[in-house]
Amino acid sequence: MHRASAELGSSCYLERALAFEVGEGSDAVAPNWIQIFPSGPELAAMDGRAWKLSDPDTFVAAQNASKVKPILVDFDHLSSFKPEDNGDQTASGWIEGLEVRDGEIWANVAWTVRAAKQIADREWRFVSPEFRAHKITKEIAILDAVALVNRPAFQMKALASANKPKIGEPLMLKAIAAALGLSEDATEAQILAAISTKDTELASAKASQTVPSSKDYMPRADYDTVLARATDAEAAINTLKGDKRKDDVDAMIDAAVSEGKISPASKAHFVKLAMSDDEGFEDVTALCSTLPKVLQSSGIDDKDLGAGAGKLTEQQREMCAQLGVSEEDYATQLAADQAAANTSAD
Repeated sequence: MHRASAELGSSCYLERALAFEVGEGSDAVAPNWIQIFPSGPELAAMDGRAWKLSDPDTFVAAQNASKVKPILVDFDHLSSFKPEDNGDQTASGWIEGLEVRDGEIWANVAWTVRAAKQIADREWRFVSPEFRAHKITKEIAILDAVALVNRPAFQMKALASANKPKIGEPLMLKAIAAALGLSEDATEAQILAAISTKDTELASAKASQTVPSSKDYMPRADYDTVLARATDAEAAINTLKGDKRKDDVDAMIDAAVSEGKISPASKAHFVKLAMSDDEGFEDVTALCSTLPKVLQSSGIDDKDLGAGAGKLTEQQREMCAQLGVSEEDYATQLAADQAAANTSAD
């Protein structure tokens, strides 16, 4: 009894009638692609049976869309029968995809090692699809399986490596020429030359990606050397600037001290402020150019000087405010400087 007979609906029936040769010639091998249906719409077997395949594209699309696992290729349709009826579930291969070629339906098969060897040894020569067809319209609806057989019921061209186009055949040459952008009548020599050119272009493209142009890039060692030189040069420039700034500040403060605008005791404070940054240098420069002489008679009597709390002039108080110096501290320092000057004079 057929295993699938109980599963078929009332509108369909199972057929195992078509068979197509899978190998011919002394160099026959198991082909990756096999033809399982001829072009329709009318399909007739050698024994008189007939079916329809009106829309092969829709059939293949529906088959591929509904397929949840590869379609079995067995030996002589034995997987369709129960074990007690000599059934055998052993696979000879698995169909992994279907496509339409000029109205014919072809299947991509992954053969088992055993089946591939038997096909190469010509132990099996044909394939036969097992399909479901509508009882009334005879339209083929579902592909259930495919089998290796030796008793074909439908005459079809052989499917084997012996029928594969070779590089020198016209159709293949035209396809290659079109892919290379050549005319269809291009010679083999022109095609080979174009392939060689493409290979050279590909090699150049790969090389340009791995070896950057010297116009845009430099080796890392050279870059590090240039960077080190630039860093050293910048440091040297900053050192020169610092030395010159120190000379300028010393000269400016010394002049202010000699002119009596800054007391000797405050010299270090003004030098530090001027050397702090550009803003500090500009502030001290402005003060030195506008400050009056402070080391002169200020109207502070000896009693006030001894107490360290002498009175400051309005200009002196303004200078203290600008420099952030306490008036009391400044008056005390001023008195001490005046006392020292008087002692030196005696």
